[in-house]
Amino acid sequence: MRTLETKLSGNTDPLVTDRVDLDISIGKNSGAFKPSVAEVTNLDFANEVRTDRLTVLWRVVLVCALLALWVAFLRRDSNGDTIAFVSGILVVVSLLSAQLLRQKYYAPAVWMFIGGMIVATALPMGTGNINAIHVAPFTFSILVFLMGLLLPPGHTFLALGLTIALTLGVPFGVTGGWDFFSVYTVGALGLSLTAALLAVQVTGELYQITDWALLNYQRERRTSIDLFENRQQLEKTLRRSTVLGEKLQQINSELENAKHFRGQFLANMSHELRTPLNAIIGFSETMLSFPIMYDEVELPDAYRRDLEQIRESGTQLLTVINDILDLSKVDAGRLEVDLRRTNLEPIVDSAMMTAAGLVAKKRIELKRDLPYPLPLVYADETRLRQVLLNLYSNAAKFTDQGSITIRVADRDDMVQISVVDTGVGVPQDKIEEIFEEFSQAETSGRDPRAGAGLGLAISRKLLGLMNGRVWAESVHGQGSSFHVLIPKFDPQKHVKVAEAPPVEAMPEPEPTT
Repeated sequence: MRTLETKLSGNTDPLVTDRVDLDISIGKNSGAFKPSVAEVTNLDFANEVRTDRLTVLWRVVLVCALLALWVAFLRRDSNGDTIAFVSGILVVVSLLSAQLLRQKYYAPAVWMFIGGMIVATALPMGTGNINAIHVAPFTFSILVFLMGLLLPPGHTFLALGLTIALTLGVPFGVTGGWDFFSVYTVGALGLSLTAALLAVQVTGELYQITDWALLNYQRERRTSIDLFENRQQLEKTLRRSTVLGEKLQQINSELENAKHFRGQFLANMSHELRTPLNAIIGFSETMLSFPIMYDEVELPDAYRRDLEQIRESGTQLLTVINDILDLSKVDAGRLEVDLRRTNLEPIVDSAMMTAAGLVAKKRIELKRDLPYPLPLVYADETRLRQVLLNLYSNAAKFTDQGSITIRVADRDDMVQISVVDTGVGVPQDKIEEIFEEFSQAETSGRDPRAGAGLGLAISRKLLGLMNGRVWAESVHGQGSSFHVLIPKFDPQKHVKVAEAPPVEAMPEPEPTT
């Protein structure tokens, strides 16, 4: 059994030539036979079947001819000479047909074989033997039918014409008249014509089946080519994706290293800055609040205003440093939160007291819109207070008059806390940017004491650690609303976790000198 392994290459159109590199391996231990590209055409499938038929036929005829030669050699008479002559012609015809088949000349091989047998069959008629003249033409019908099975219909009718010419011409040439013509002759001619018609009918169906098989083969080949090209493209894409994945992994590793070094640097710098800042804030607070330390000598107003400015600036700078340190801890995965049952009321009261100091010099009213009792939440009390203070601080910086309102509402298994101000607002295209690190919205009327743009960024990260989230809504020039969602305390889900001891945060790195 032969298996075809098609290697698709180039831009060959299977509908035009359908020639490809084929490896034809015979499923035996005798090796492999590999034809060239020129040896493979659209008709190879049909030709292979017919070639096998012709091979069987010439081998059978060759064996029969050799046996006839042996019989003729034994008889040693005139009939034996005729048999030997005809058998010799058939041996030569069979061998020549085999040679043409080996050279891939299929049609000439068929004509050599069938035509040679027709001529060999007509030779006994040339002896003038009336029995040969009457019997031999009946053999032509078989040969015409074989021609129809091996070649297209046109060749069949040519073979039919040749047999008719030999059936009538050879006896006429020998006898010189039409005395040989009889019912046998008519029967032989009719039988040859019938054989030709039957062969044409059978061959037509065979060619229809062959065309159908070739059409399906061409479709399969076209599909195979498309699949092969798609597979090649997919392999290229996969290789490209692999390379990009490796590059991305390398870049991520470099980013992690850079983030680690950045966090280490920020942590070290924050510790280095906090020590002198604490001294500056402490001494300025002492000079302003405890004149007894300086022999009860009151500071002149000009000095007091400058010291107040020093204290406020130092406090603001210390807040920025603390935010940077928190961000570096979050990036390094070292910031821990203590999630437990938390009462919102003291957190809101503490945040509003601090907010009162932030808006003391402005015409701003602090309002509450709270249900009583306030719902319990599952959060880190210290970090949640820090978030609310950041929201109040942000609202105070960008609100010159009007009000700042805090609202609390239930949202299924969450609690929503909103801080609404009547300040300058944020443009719609800048709302997401204000939650990025070191990013601030470009707004007119901005308080010159505004921070470094870290409050909202650290608030979003802290809420992420507490399984909450924060977002903003704003109308430019009319005010902003910042909303916080935090999980509501569920005794059935959180009681075991709430009663567990808090997880201690990793120690901060020691300051370097």
